[in-house]
Amino acid sequence: MTTPEAETGPALEELRLAALLRQAPLEFARVVYGLNDRANGRAGTMAAEDVARTVRQGSLVTRERAEQRARGYLPLAGHEHCPRCWVFNGVKTPLHFRDATEERPESAVCKVCGAEYATALD
Repeated sequence: MTTPEAETGPALEELRLAALLRQAPLEFARVVYGLNDRANGRAGTMAAEDVARTVRQGSLVTRERAEQRARGYLPLAGHEHCPRCWVFNGVKTPLHFRDATEERPESAVCKVCGAEYATALD
């Protein structure tokens, strides 16, 4: 016999994973915008600065590689990793979850790049 709590645990994990999976294509778009901004002399945009930071860290940033990573992003329950770090660098940086409060929904935070992702549905 299952309890309602047991049913919400896996369901909650599935919602978290679904929310994170939706972020990978958005991070790919961020790479594309950043590359275009840098190519057109707009190095001060946030996307261009993210690309520049990745290049400074020694990683080559290309549209093709970022697209490949975005398509291959697959977080696992209990081992969720940052979509931005993955798409930009190919690094699986662990995410830290913050519980929901009255002011904000549950979110996942990356301590390396500073990205924060809402993991609950509105």
